Amino acid sequence: MGTWSVSVTGNDTAQDLKSEYTCAFYCYGVEKAIEKIEDYAAIYGINESDPEEYCAYAYSLADFMWKKGILTEDIKNRALKMVDEGFGLEIWEHEGEKTLKARKKALEKFRAQITSPMCNPKKIKPNVHTETVFKAGDVIAVKLMTAGKNYVENECIKTRKITDEEFMNYDGQYVLMQKITDHCSWTSHIAPEVKDLWAIFKLFEGIYDDVPQGINIKSLKPACIFDGTALKPYFICESSMFYFKKRGYQVIGNYEFDAFPVDPNDITETWSVAANVYLGINRPWYNADSLLISAMRN
Repeated sequence: MGTWSVSVTGNDTAQDLKSEYTCAFYCYGVEKAIEKIEDYAAIYGINESDPEEYCAYAYSLADFMWKKGILTEDIKNRALKMVDEGFGLEIWEHEGEKTLKARKKALEKFRAQITSPMCNPKKIKPNVHTETVFKAGDVIAVKLMTAGKNYVENECIKTRKITDEEFMNYDGQYVLMQKITDHCSWTSHIAPEVKDLWAIFKLFEGIYDDVPQGINIKSLKPACIFDGTALKPYFICESSMFYFKKRGYQVIGNYEFDAFPVDPNDITETWSVAANVYLGINRPWYNADSLLISAMRN
């Protein structure tokens, strides 16, 4: 277990488990979620025989539940008993008196926290994309949003040179893309129904003043995004309708499409044929609009 601070959550185990706690309490009621979490810990051998791991687990669970307003007496009392008995402190003794003292102080603070009044129960939702967007075969018109942004030309974008003025003039125009499939980047062990999904699209040539109608999809040529290694007609992006709604998307039809050429759940294979386009990022050194426009060779 990697540890970087004396706090009860300052270690790899606590941080990794936080995602699982979130999924468990998102999917199940409190008692059922605790049962699932305890079973998960048992399967992976997290118990009193390994004080370092067990402290990370028991303390981080109590900390998480208290912050969400759902801490039960059983989980609280287990953590308090461990603190009061000095469980696992022998590990910190090897780090020296100063570190041991700091750990004890952190545990005192933790004890005061979980014995203080909690907030009202908070809504718990995983910080992942749990829903798919669009159907495979859907062709979507998506609005470019270049206003207030700069055209980013870097090592990954040298396929098309345009001026900042030309880039700004594309604001409000449309590009076409077709949903091909989904990539699952992560699945919760405790609640396997919770997955982090990313959508895979094929980008087409052409920038349109308005949403095109009556398009012959078979006549469209693939656009090619240069990601620093190769030109790629496919791209992977956040599976979030928020970004598409923001860009005034319109589904113009559902059409046949060629199957994605590799296993979409093999991230190495996916990256070999699909570029990364993050619709939610706008920085001086990166924006999705620069990638999409630079991909239009004609």
